[in-house]
This record gives sequence, C-alpha cells and structure tokens, in this order.
Amino acid sequence: MNFKTFFPLFLLPASVFAAVNLNVSLGDSIKPVTHVATGSLYGLTETLPSNIEKDVAPLKPNVFLSPARSGSGRQQPIGGAFLVAPRVESIGAKIQIRLADVLPGWPYKFQNMDHWKNEVKSVINDKLKSNNKNFDGYEIWNEPNDTWKSSIDFNSGLWKQTYDLIRQMDPGAKIIGPSYSFYHGSKMEEFVKYCSQNNCMPDVVSWHQWGSGGFVGSVETYRNLEKKYNVKPRPLSINEYSSTEHSEEGCPGLSIPFIAKFERHGVESAMISWWFVPLPGRLGSLLTKDNERGGGWWLYKWYGDMSGYMAKVVPPNDKSDGVDGFAALDKKKGFASIVLGGNTKGDVNVNISGIPSAFGNKVNVTVEYVVWENKDKAVPSTNLVSDKEYDVSDGKITVPVNITNTKYGYRVYITPIIPQAPYKDVAAAIPGKIEVENYDVGGSGKAYSDKDDDNKGGEYRDDAVDIVKAGNGYAIGYTQEGEWLEYTVKVAKSGEYNLNASYATSSENVGFKLYVDGNAVTDNIIVPQGADWETYSTYEAGKVNLTEGEHVLKLEIVGNYVNLDWLEFVDPSQTTRIAGTPALQRMNASYDVFSATGKFLGRIDRGATATESLTASLKNAGYANGVYIIRTSGKTHRVTVR
Repeated sequence: MNFKTFFPLFLLPASVFAAVNLNVSLGDSIKPVTHVATGSLYGLTETLPSNIEKDVAPLKPNVFLSPARSGSGRQQPIGGAFLVAPRVESIGAKIQIRLADVLPGWPYKFQNMDHWKNEVKSVINDKLKSNNKNFDGYEIWNEPNDTWKSSIDFNSGLWKQTYDLIRQMDPGAKIIGPSYSFYHGSKMEEFVKYCSQNNCMPDVVSWHQWGSGGFVGSVETYRNLEKKYNVKPRPLSINEYSSTEHSEEGCPGLSIPFIAKFERHGVESAMISWWFVPLPGRLGSLLTKDNERGGGWWLYKWYGDMSGYMAKVVPPNDKSDGVDGFAALDKKKGFASIVLGGNTKGDVNVNISGIPSAFGNKVNVTVEYVVWENKDKAVPSTNLVSDKEYDVSDGKITVPVNITNTKYGYRVYITPIIPQAPYKDVAAAIPGKIEVENYDVGGSGKAYSDKDDDNKGGEYRDDAVDIVKAGNGYAIGYTQEGEWLEYTVKVAKSGEYNLNASYATSSENVGFKLYVDGNAVTDNIIVPQGADWETYSTYEAGKVNLTEGEHVLKLEIVGNYVNLDWLEFVDPSQTTRIAGTPALQRMNASYDVFSATGKFLGRIDRGATATESLTASLKNAGYANGVYIIRTSGKTHRVTVR
C-alpha cells in the first residue's frame, strides 16, 4: 500500500469532497401549504408574546399545545387553553388542549377516576360553551410511559374511559394520543392493539420526537402497526419536538430537517418543545428570554411566507439529520421558496425542476441565510448571499448553496422576470374609464399587492386579487387596508381632471388613494357608506392633476372592504359641472348627507322649484362649515360649506 492509501481524510481540504444534491421538483405537489410544524408547547401565555400581530401572525401558526387549566393546583401556573385561544383565533391558529395538565405535579398526581372524570367534564363543558371555535382537539394524557404511576391500567382504564367520555359529551371532537415521550415501540404496539380491538383508536396519533434522524423510521414502524391491526391510517401530531441538545431548541439549521420530514410524511401538526420552564410564551425559543426575535423566528417566518402547495424535495438521506429541505410553489403569486439546512457543512447543489412555463425562460433567484448563536441571542434580520438571474432550461436550474454553519438556515427564493405591462397590452386612456379589474400584468409585488393567497371572488383573472361580479361586469372586492393595484395609463394632455368612482360598501371610513409614478395625487378619498356590497353608486371624488404621457397609476385601498368597479377621469372642458349647477338645483329629490368619513348625518328634501344651491341648503339645514358628501339617485357629490 502506498502513502496515499492511508492519507487521513480529515486532512483533505473541503473542496476535495463532492457537493451533495438536494433535488426539488416544483411540479410535484405533495400537499397544500398548512404550515404543519409552526406551533409550540406552552408557546403562548395570557400576555406573551405581547404583540400577536407583529410576532406571531407572520409565522402563520398552525396549532399550539396548551394546558386545559392553569393556575393554583394545576400542572402549569399560566397559559390555560381557554385564556390563550382568544388571542390567536383571528390569525387562524388552533389550540390543542392537554387534559393531563388539569392535575398538579410532575409526574402528574392522579387521584382516582371519579376525580379525573369530573375535571375532564368541566373542561369539555367549558369548550362547548366557549365563544372561541379554534380548538384543535383533546390530548388525553402526556408522556404516559413516564408519568402514569397509578395501579390502574393506562389503556383500559384512563385511556378508554376518557375516550368514551369525550365521545359521549363532544362527539365531533378530535382525540389525540398517546403522546409517548419518544416513539416507544413496544408500548405503541400495545396501545394500537388494544385501541383497535376496543373501538378507542385516537383520531390523531401522537408522540414526541428528539432529533430528526430517527423520525422516518418511527413513522414506518407505526404505519406497519396500522396494517398489522387493520387500523385506518391516522394523521400524526408530533406535539413536542426538538434537537437532542435541548439548548438548541428553535435552532434554524437543526429545525429544517424536522419540518421537511413532517411535511413529507403525513404530520398534521407539530409543536416545538418547551425545555426552559421559567420562560413560557416564547414560541418554543423562537423569541429570546426578552421576547426579541431570534434566528429561529426568521426561519419560521420563511416557512410562514410559503403559500400555494408544498413541493416534493428529495434529500441525500431521509433517515438522517443531515441536509434536508422543504419547498413551496405558488403559481398565482408567482414565486417558489426552498428552505434548506441540517447537520451538514459544505456545498449543496439545489437541483430544481418543474419551474412553471409561466415563469418564462429567465428567473430571479435570491439566496439568503439566517444566523443562530444561541436561543437567547436576538437576530435583527436575514443576510443576503446573492441575487441574480438564472436561465431556465426545460424547467430546470441548479443553485449552489454553501452551508457554512450547521446551525444556520438558508433560503432559495425564485420569482419570474416578467416586466410590468398593461393588461391586454393596451395602456388605459385618460380621459376615459378604467375598469379596476384590468390592472397590469407582472404579478404580486409588481402589478398588485393582495394580503391573501387566492382570488376569493373566483372571477375573471387567475391570481391573488379578489375579483367579484358587479352588474354585467366585474369589480375588486374583499379589499383590505394597504392593498394596491397598478395601471399603465396614457394621459392625452396635461391638466386637471374630474375623478369619478363606482363603488359599493357597507363599511364606514373606507375608500382609496391614488398615486402617479409613486407620487400621491390625491388624499385619502373616503366614500359614503352604502347598503351592501352589491349596490354600486357613483362618487364624484374631486379633481386630479395629471401630466401628458405614459405613467403608472397606483390605486391603494383605504380601510377594509370597499368594492371598486371603475375609475373615470373626465376632461372638465368636455363636460358640464354637476355639483352646484342650476341643473342639479332643479332636481326634485331627497339628498342623503354624509360626513367626509362616510358617516350618515341626515337628509335634505328639495323641491322641483328649489333655486338655492346645495351649499345654501346645507347651511339652512344647520350644517357647520366643512366638507360633506351628498348622494341621490345613484350619484354622489362632494360639497363644501364655508
């Protein structure tokens, strides 16, 4: 043997080792995006995190595991399910109720079945009476392999009797268990065998997972039990998970293989563990002890940003804690997101196939990473590695990523390079009418910004903008504050234009604001409150100064829930003023009067022979100086009383 045969591998430079491959098939959907792994054990309390919208909502949390009761005489002093559920219902998060936490102590101080059943009944009754509807289900017990110390048999005693009680009182509820502290092979087989023979199989099977490497093998073992005992396959809840080094709870690089495998192997919900007893309410160490964002928060923000469907990812070894990844494609919003990391350092070739043809033959690819030092180190942001164009060949590209630290997480973000352009390639003419649903092409972030993933109205265009039917045409609907749309327009000549808008709303203090080439050309335009979202009125919104030539007009939504059908820009030299003219004064009608914020104030009745102006009518009716909105016969006018 020569010297080279025995040359130690650890002395070779890193460049000698070949890059590993992570294969991503964007064309293969494995499931809709549901953010299965974004949850935590005791991650919420009555007061923490203090800002739900800022620190929790962006993560799109799925399910939190909370004690059924908290306080004196309970296992947990704070964070009871009925106290935290109201905090997160509006952001779509659910609460899994841990029944065992009605008891004190560790292991739990179980008294007897009568006491236990009375406690469970009180929890079920509170759940049935609750105004909150975001309860995921009941986890009957926690870690029975370690905490069940009674002489009563767990399966036939505690489990079966509690199962039957829940089915009797809350028959539609989800029952979750057995929640062993790890995948305990022999006990899980005893449990499945007993439950299959005694009609008490949980709706969701749960256990706790320490280290991601053994998870896939545990799933395979469990699925074999289902086949052996003729059990219909159950979804899984890994209702506590973490690295085997508990100080690394929430670490990005070590969390990624968990999330990837959970998405790949039928997990319905998963909750980050809680090893640091004095510090609940930290989303499983995604926030520091001072409730600042840590590195893990940014990883789960990447996860929360995913929408559309989860795509197929094949790692080098699914049964290891090495490099792995999870990916999502949203065709409507026009992006693909791939997150990777794991217990591997060095070069990774991210081989991406199935890039939609609609993305074109060039895409923009951003690579970034997030650092992690420890669970209490705040991290202000992610870090950019590269941002460049890639040529797409047969729907494929390869993006190299160098993992420099096993604790870091990495993201590859792909967007099409589609220039913003007028809808149907024709700029909207001004003067003229712009149908609001005919916003530019170019996709999310370029031609529009919409806060939800789907076209809720389901009409006209196949992207994330919500479009509804309006008479014989279409309008935008389900609008939310800050959403916007852009239009390429061609202004015939410079000057001042009258602006009219067709709208419908039953909301107060809603409307829109206009920008041209990024500069505001109106203040907030607030429209009067209407009867509903199907009855459209025309609102005279004042004047707008425009410059001749081609521009980008931006329409921004003010307030929540106003439907907009069209905008009209009228050259005043080609029309007759309406508000305050003798023609309007001669109308025989009743006028509804609204404040500038759209609040109904009253009504003025004016006869056919009335000669006074609307301004005088308002003064005579006792209205103070200010701006008012007057509506009659489907037309709306702005009148100023001085």
